[in-house]
Order: sequence, then C-alpha cells, then structure tokens
Amino acid sequence: MKQFKTSITAILLLVLICVNSLQVMAEEGKKDSPAEEILDEGTDKVIEYWDPSSPAMQSIVEFVTKSVDENSDGFIPEADRIAVFDHDGTLNGERFPTYFNDWLFIRRALYDDSYEAPAYLKGFAKSWEDKVLKGIPIDNFDALERELGPKLYEGLTPEEYAEVVRKFGKQPVWGFEGMTYDEAYFQPMLSLVEYLYKNGYKIYIVTATYRDAVRVMTENVLGEYIPSDHIIGTDLLYTASGDEHKDSTFYELKPDDKLVIAGKLFLKDQKTNKATSIQREIGKVPVLAFGNSTGDFSMATYTLQNEKYGGRAYMLLCDDTQRDYGDPEAAAAFKEKCDANGFYTISEKEEFEILYPEGVSLKKPDKAA
Repeated sequence: MKQFKTSITAILLLVLICVNSLQVMAEEGKKDSPAEEILDEGTDKVIEYWDPSSPAMQSIVEFVTKSVDENSDGFIPEADRIAVFDHDGTLNGERFPTYFNDWLFIRRALYDDSYEAPAYLKGFAKSWEDKVLKGIPIDNFDALERELGPKLYEGLTPEEYAEVVRKFGKQPVWGFEGMTYDEAYFQPMLSLVEYLYKNGYKIYIVTATYRDAVRVMTENVLGEYIPSDHIIGTDLLYTASGDEHKDSTFYELKPDDKLVIAGKLFLKDQKTNKATSIQREIGKVPVLAFGNSTGDFSMATYTLQNEKYGGRAYMLLCDDTQRDYGDPEAAAAFKEKCDANGFYTISEKEEFEILYPEGVSLKKPDKAA
C-alpha cells in the first residue's frame, strides 16, 4: 500500500512538472512572436507622435503585424519586407518655401558670399526666387531647371558638393523659428521609419531630389535605419576631371584624376522613373510606399502591383496651417485623386500629434530669409 501511494505521488509530481513546463513554453512563445508583442502593446503608442485614433497608423500597424506573424495569411518573409519613401514632403518638409534642391540653388547662386555664380545662373536663380515667393511663372521651367540646376555645382568633387549641402543644412529654415534645414523632418514619419526597421523592413528613399544631397541630409537623422546605398534619387552626372569631352564611356581614369560633377543630370528620378529605378536598384516590388504628391503615384501604383503579397500606398496631405504652410483646399483635391487610385491618405493636421521637433514654430516672413 505504501509503495502504491509513493507511485501516485510520483505521477502527480510528474503531471505538475509537465503542466508548469507547458505554461512556461506558452509564455516564451508569446514573447517570441513579434505580432503578439505588437498586439499586446495596442496601437495607441506603437508609433510615437501619431494620434492614437489615426486610421492610417492603425492600418499600417495591422499590415505590419500580419507581415511578421508566420501563422498569418499576410506573412511576408523578411527578405521581401521592402518599404519605399519619398523624401521632400514625406519625410522632410518641402514648404521652406519650396523643395530642398530648389532653395539650395537659389540661396547659393544669390546669397552665398563664398561663391560667385555666373551671371546667367544668377539671373535664372532670381527668376526662380520670384516664381517661388511671388508666384511669377517661368516659361519652360522644368526643362530649364533640369539643364541649369546641375551647372551650379559643375567641377565639384563629391566631397566638395557634400560640404555645400552640409553648410546649407545648418542654416535656419525659411518661415520657421527654432529649426535648421538638417533638423526639418516630420517626427511622426521618423518614428514610422524606426518602427518598420525594428520589424525587419528594409527601407529605401526614392526621391526626385539629388541623391547625393539626400545622403548628406539624412546621415545624422535616418542613417541608422536607411544606409546611403538605400537612397535612390536624381543623379548628377560625374566625369573625370581630365576628361575634356566628358565621355566616361571611352575615357580611362588617370591616377591624378578626380571625379567631378559634369554640370549635367544623369537621370531625373521622378514619376515613372521612380518605379523603374526601384526595379533597377532593388530588383523587388515593395510592399509599402509613402509619398505626398502625384510625382509619387507611379511608385505607389507599382507597389500596389505586388502580386505575391499585395502592397499598400500611403500619401501625406499637407493640410496643417498651424504647424506648417498647409493648403487644405489643395490637400482635399489631392485626397480625391488618392482615393481614386486606391491609396490611403494621412492627414498631417488630424493624425500627427506633433509635426516638426518640439519648440519649432511658424513665422510669417515678408521676404526670403
């Protein structure tokens, strides 16, 4: 009888050990599941600086949560978790009072005491400034910008051009108090990049801004999440300093040569070129795309064409007149176009708790600063 009781006790002890082990394994399984961690935290604080009720944020979190859950129909292997972002107006503000490339050209040509621009570039820069600040149109502007924009940097090495960009980045932002150009990033979008990165996404910037400029601008802001080789943009044409004909196909680089800007564009990365550059440089269709203008529609449409996983595209609406120079009427018209194309939209006014870094405020400038 005593032996029987001993056996029963041993069996009960073994059962208790097994039950406890199963509970521990279950808890560990929850911890190992990124999707479970995200769901447990809830959507109110998953992406910092977003309003907890933001429909776009909840949609993004839903997509990402499924994409990292191996038991979900929406699971995406890490190698295929690719997100593409436009730069100006999507990550970085673009109403200072215009695109970064544009304002850098104007300020360097007209107001940089360390540089004397040729007269014809000064003339174009003054017309460009009037176009931006006074709304005075320029005939055939797009063609002129493509032709004359790169000439301001002709003969500069990549390192010298980077210093031009760094110098400009330290200047106060036009129309704002308490912010320099290298700080002028949307804080909720920076948090979104970090969120995607921590969930195994490879993130690329695909922009019409000069690629080398964006590499400099982002190095201290997004470099941890977006390395320089993940930046795709408009390319300046480089050539060898000793190549009089500027024909790199047939000229052989000499030991004393340096690569310098040829004063021309190699490729303007806009509209359909954004989709073709993604194919050329990434070789995979993204699953997430973020932009803010019709110039990003081709990239967004290409993302929606991801047949294997399905893609989503999100467009920012510049509708905030308190924290930015927003245009609600233009934002509403743009939203209609996005809706018609199947793109989600993000209201900066309604869905972002803050926009720029803390302490930044608008000022109403009477003229360029």
